[in-house]
Amino acid sequence: MTSRLAAAIVVFIVGILADMLSTYVAITTAGFIEGSPVGSMFMTRFGPVAGMILTKAVGMVVIGVPIAIAGGSRRLVAIAMFGGVGILSLLAAVRNTLLVVGV
Repeated sequence: MTSRLAAAIVVFIVGILADMLSTYVAITTAGFIEGSPVGSMFMTRFGPVAGMILTKAVGMVVIGVPIAIAGGSRRLVAIAMFGGVGILSLLAAVRNTLLVVGV
C-alpha cells in the first residue's frame, strides 16, 4: 500500500469517526439538521448510524465513478474516494461542532 493510499485511509477513518461522534453530540444537545438531502433521507429511513454509513458509500461512488470513467487507475480512484469522503466527513464534523457551540 502506498503512503498516499494509507494517508487517505487514515483521513477516511478519522473523518468518519469525527463526523459520527459530532453528529451524535449535535443530535443530543442541539437542533441538528442534516446538511445533505441524501444523508437526511438515509438517516430518516435507516437511522443515524446506518444512514451515515450509506451516505458515505454514496459519496465514495459519486467521487470514484467519474475518475474511473476518465481512465484513472484503481489506486487513484481509491485514494480519491477515501480521501475525498474523509475530508468531507471532517468538514461535516466541524459544522456539527460549530452547531453545538452555537456559532
